[in-house]
Amino acid sequence: MDGWWTPFLLTAVALASAWAWNMVYRPMMQLRRLIRDLAEGQKPTGFVARGSLGLEEAIGNLEKVAKRLEGISSQKESEEFSLQTILGSLTEGVLVGDAEGRITLANQVLLRMFELAEIPKGRTVMEATRLVEVARAVEEIMREGGTRNLEVQLPSHESGKVRTFAVGLAPILERSGERSGVVMVFHDLTKIRSLEMMRQEFVTNLSHELRTPLSILAGYLETIEDPAMLKGTEGKKILEVLRRNCERLTLLVSDLLELSRLESGQLKIRIQSRRPREILEEVKEDWNRAFAGKKVKLDIRCDKELPAVQSDPLRTGQIFSNLLENALRFAPPESTVRLSARPGAQLRQTEFIVEDEGEGIAPDKIGRIFEKFFRVEDSRTRDKGGTGLGLSIVKHLVQLHGGEVRAESVLGQGTRIIFTMRTHRV
Repeated sequence: MDGWWTPFLLTAVALASAWAWNMVYRPMMQLRRLIRDLAEGQKPTGFVARGSLGLEEAIGNLEKVAKRLEGISSQKESEEFSLQTILGSLTEGVLVGDAEGRITLANQVLLRMFELAEIPKGRTVMEATRLVEVARAVEEIMREGGTRNLEVQLPSHESGKVRTFAVGLAPILERSGERSGVVMVFHDLTKIRSLEMMRQEFVTNLSHELRTPLSILAGYLETIEDPAMLKGTEGKKILEVLRRNCERLTLLVSDLLELSRLESGQLKIRIQSRRPREILEEVKEDWNRAFAGKKVKLDIRCDKELPAVQSDPLRTGQIFSNLLENALRFAPPESTVRLSARPGAQLRQTEFIVEDEGEGIAPDKIGRIFEKFFRVEDSRTRDKGGTGLGLSIVKHLVQLHGGEVRAESVLGQGTRIIFTMRTHRV
């Protein structure tokens, strides 16, 4: 009898084990794997549809949770992508900090502004920007709320020049109204402030240039109210002073009008092909008498076979006139001013050089001599005449020809002005 029931018992045990495996144990293993995937933030590899003891319902609920989390993750990634796209299209630098003042986000413009290799996540605003005022403003906003607008300055590591930024700061508010961070927008004002400074210097210098001859004219006009003052040698001196200062005013106004036309793009040039040697010989012929009168030698060094350049003869003469007037003004007697031309460093380019043996220019001032009204030594240079606009006119005329101009100088040895022109295409 016992032997007869044994196969049935074994079969029942096998069926029960199979049922337990399919309905309990395997679903439990899948459930564990599903929970582990969700916990690790991974997309689940699959779901089971059957189970017992509430497993089917639990698995179904987890499936819903997983799909919802997946949707939230996709939405978050989409939002982050959209945010980065928007930030990347801005011309302003953007920096975002959390409630503790630690940086969480920045765009590429800001990284370039502050010479950062990567987003300084986790660092403080002070560490990233080196701007004490901005760091203090962040603390005030987190403590008191409201917005802040600042204008701050920061020296550049690369150039050493001071840069100016306008910074707007505002809190990031949660739905509850609590402040969870601060967003900062940086706008680079360096170029604007530089232009404003140049404008102020220009107005100041122009006022000074006009005031000096006008004061002299006004003073002598009071003197000549007495007709007797115009007689004899003294009268001639007064008239000469009046004439000289009238010429100075006329020259200044003429240079200002010329510079205005150049800067506004109104001046047009008429290009011709001419050999550099021909240009230099013509310039020497025009200026020989003036140089001989001051006992300064004018020398030419130029290969006759140097290729022709494309230039406007009238404007080229104006370039050399301004340069030679400066050279003659500062060249000591018995010295030499050299005019030369040579192949340029770039293809289809010729360099012209005007070199004197004067006092030279200090290294910290050589880069500014092409600015309007800039003078190396203001009082000494003004006494020697000139409007302070000649080299600025030279720069614009050279650029109008598609060339560049620069200066080289050694104190006590002289100065070289080098400008380029395009060679004629054969």
